[in-house]
Formats: sequence, C-alpha cells, structure tokens
Amino acid sequence: MSVNNQHYLVVTALGSDQIGVLEAFTKTSKQCGCNIIESKLAKVGEECSLLLHLSGTWNTVAKLEAALPPLAEQFGLSIHSKRTLPRKNQPALPYQVQVIAEDRQGILNELALFFVQQGISLDQMDCETYDAKNHTTMTSISFIINIPVKQHIASIRERFMVYCEDRNLDAVIEPYKSL
Repeated sequence: MSVNNQHYLVVTALGSDQIGVLEAFTKTSKQCGCNIIESKLAKVGEECSLLLHLSGTWNTVAKLEAALPPLAEQFGLSIHSKRTLPRKNQPALPYQVQVIAEDRQGILNELALFFVQQGISLDQMDCETYDAKNHTTMTSISFIINIPVKQHIASIRERFMVYCEDRNLDAVIEPYKSL
C-alpha cells in the first residue's frame, strides 16, 4: 500500500531472546533502503518480540520482504509482515492510565472493555505482574489512550475512577506527556 510513492510494511518477529536480533533487523532494513518509522522491542518470558513499521519505495520494501525469511532462519524467529499505510491521526487527546492492583484473572480484559464501551481507542499497553514484599502477586498496567475530542474529559475521568474504586484498583489518569 502506498501514499505519495511511499510503501509501508509492518513486521513482527518472535523468538528466543538473543543478542543481535535488533541489530540484524536494523542493518537489513538499512541495506534494503527502508526507513524505520516506529519500533518496539520487548522481552516476554524467555522470548523476545520485535515490532517494526517501515517505509520505502516499492522496490525497497519488496527487497526487505525477500530478506525476512533468511533472518527468520538465522535467528530461529517467527516473522510475519503485512503491507499497510501510515497511521491516521484522528482528533483525540492522548492520556496515560496507570493501574496497580492485586493480580487476578480477567483484570486486563475488564479494563480493555471499559475503554471500548467509552469509545476510547488504546494506543499502547504494558502489563506485568510482580511479587510484593508481602508475597502478594500484583499487576501493573499502563495504557496510552486516545480520548475523542468530542468527549467530556472530566466525565470520562469520573466514570473511570468510580469503575476502579468499585473493583479495588489503584488508578491514575492524566494527560500523556511524550518524552
């Protein structure tokens, strides 16, 4: 898919955590003539996941697509790619949400459902569990959400805080400040 003669590709890679995976992907994209627009790397358990959004001309993106299977074989990765478009910027207000609570099954689904029911899109999510000093398993969930400009922020904040209080979740919702 292209916009202004630029083609876009999303690549996901999953495999065992190895030194050199990120360097190999960035080197390959550079050699193929593609630009990395955004990327994320995360270690999950014993695995490593990499997500890349790239752009380039038709032939540079095709060249990168052809270079992915050898990378998969070299590092023992599962790689998937998909042609895409650049991100559409909808008029919305970015907010950061932080929730900390005793871990329990379904907590992440319940929070995601709350935002869906409010018509709020999720832009980013991080979630992890950890053992507190008293040996209670806790969960820490962080979202970056996009509140449509037509929605009343104080009402959203109030509904969210009531929702969290009813479920014994310690939460904060505040304007997102990028780095």
